[in-house]
Amino acid sequence: MSGLKRAASIFFAFAILLCAASCGNGKRPQGNGAVEAAAGGAGSVTGKADSGGSVSNRHGSGAEGMPGIFPARDSYLTDSRWGYIDKTGSFVIQPVFSQAFSFQSNGLAVAGRGDRVGLIDRTGSFITEPVYTYINEYREGLAVAMDGSGSVVLDANGNVISEKYDHISDYSGGRAAYSVRAQDGSLFFGYLDETGKPVIEPVYMSVTAFEGGRAVVKLADGVHAIIDMNGKTVRTLDFWQVSGLSDGKAGFRQYPGGKYGYMDSSGNVIIKPAFTAAGDFIDGRAAAAVPGSGGTVIRGMIDEKGRFVVLPQYNEIIMLGEERAALGIPRDPNNSFAGSKYALADYNGRLLTDFEFFDIGRFNGGIAYAVDSTSTYFIDKSGKRVESLPSAEGAGRMEMRSGLVAADIDQRLYYMNEQGHVVYRSLSCIGTDAGVRVCEEKYKPNINYIVYYPVLGNMADLKIEPEVNRELREMWTDISTVSIKPDDVLDHHYEGGFSVVYSKKNLLVIMESGYDYAFGAAHGMPVMNHVHIDTRTGEFYELEDLFLDDSSYEDILSEIVRVQIEDMAGQDTDMYWIDSYEGIGSNHQFYITDKGLNLYFQPYEIAPYAAGFPTFMVTFQEIDDIIDKKGDFWRSFN
Repeated sequence: MSGLKRAASIFFAFAILLCAASCGNGKRPQGNGAVEAAAGGAGSVTGKADSGGSVSNRHGSGAEGMPGIFPARDSYLTDSRWGYIDKTGSFVIQPVFSQAFSFQSNGLAVAGRGDRVGLIDRTGSFITEPVYTYINEYREGLAVAMDGSGSVVLDANGNVISEKYDHISDYSGGRAAYSVRAQDGSLFFGYLDETGKPVIEPVYMSVTAFEGGRAVVKLADGVHAIIDMNGKTVRTLDFWQVSGLSDGKAGFRQYPGGKYGYMDSSGNVIIKPAFTAAGDFIDGRAAAAVPGSGGTVIRGMIDEKGRFVVLPQYNEIIMLGEERAALGIPRDPNNSFAGSKYALADYNGRLLTDFEFFDIGRFNGGIAYAVDSTSTYFIDKSGKRVESLPSAEGAGRMEMRSGLVAADIDQRLYYMNEQGHVVYRSLSCIGTDAGVRVCEEKYKPNINYIVYYPVLGNMADLKIEPEVNRELREMWTDISTVSIKPDDVLDHHYEGGFSVVYSKKNLLVIMESGYDYAFGAAHGMPVMNHVHIDTRTGEFYELEDLFLDDSSYEDILSEIVRVQIEDMAGQDTDMYWIDSYEGIGSNHQFYITDKGLNLYFQPYEIAPYAAGFPTFMVTFQEIDDIIDKKGDFWRSFN
């Protein structure tokens, strides 16, 4: 790990203490999470109960209503765009979108322009303008769209049919939960019907999704109720916590810190409280937990009478559907956050494989993807590899889509036919103004460490090319200072990559991007660096190379940036920590564009984590008198 990456990780360990309660996770909202009552500890039991339903969050569930049309990215190396390909790998909708998701059963797909999304038809035309931050998948013929001020319901044609509310959940059982905010800031929840109109008034403290015409709502602390589709109370429950209904059952606990049990959809206790956590029932089985040794929690699987059919001895259980489950044991018994190794089991706990997988997807039609230490492939319900279907070197997800296999492997999406031949893969090389080729190579010594680093080709002086590439590889991989072995159990997960952000004349600016997640932390630490390479000479430029030797560029830049920070801090007093600003040094991080010099700071350096990398642009006109116009740096792009 480079000096900057090490510093970021060390600083993150301290900063996480400051931010754990206030920093967002940056993930796309899923399901009813913002409005559901706490689900009886289910999340801690089943972990990834819904994993495997998609190749990645970016591409929807794979429930395509447009067979033969697939979202695809043109490149990962620059300002890439998304379009749609056919089964031959040819673009039938050109890559002009910032985001693209699978087409759905109504013939529409979510696609983006900039940081906003709308709905497109099969011609690639927006029928719902891209004004939303997210549009969830269609459920029961309706979709929920969110912008910065709230959520609305869209019908099958993309038309808004509801008022805007603070939050709206996905539809389930003909109802969608919604929330409104009271004058004191408190949230209250109710339900919309299938026309987008309120059918149950927002009077509840929290709510769950409807199943079988019933849902669980919270009336007050320690008091819940079961209601019907019209909001009529079926039964009042003096329980502290109740999950949503699943398979006609709901987990509950009677008081804070108490054990979990299960009730039926009428509120009758059917399994007495006996568990430290209780997952949702799926096909007559549920994952449940009991205390282990040394304050640990161990998990097993129960039947509908509460009897353990899989003895509690696992650290994780994932319900995979089709009467299959993944049973997990710790990769590192001394580090509970290091993840699990899984074995495939049936619903009676019979092990069908050894503990050889790092991930197993949900079963669909008798097959699921599985990931071992080297590759991703399909397995059948007996746990055997499906030799007739393709596999991929690396870790990720694979999914059958209308005759093609969508493989999202090692952070790269590509498509294969069922014989394993690649029909589409994003470009891995691009050209620059100077005719230099920039390609990506993968460095993956461990399942929890992957880096894509740049390799230059066709440089003017071929003698310097190997040395330039050696230095680039070292910058990205730290291979000479950090030794990571395939069997090492790391305490963090690191992903790194790059993009070409500027190319003019002989100057090439490449941005290193990364994300370092310490297991168990509230969020990871992003990494960003830039390198400025003269492709004619092989020189790597630093900030000081842009300025005259006798100039006081540090002081001048420091003052320009200080004025910008003070101006922004005056507009938003929580945005920047002005007292933490110590000026611009000779080795400050920067990057060049046509507009000027961009100076940036790391997260937490002068602003909260949510501010990302605070960046301040200084135009060349502002510093014209101190730029070394005869210097190699300036002349490399002028």
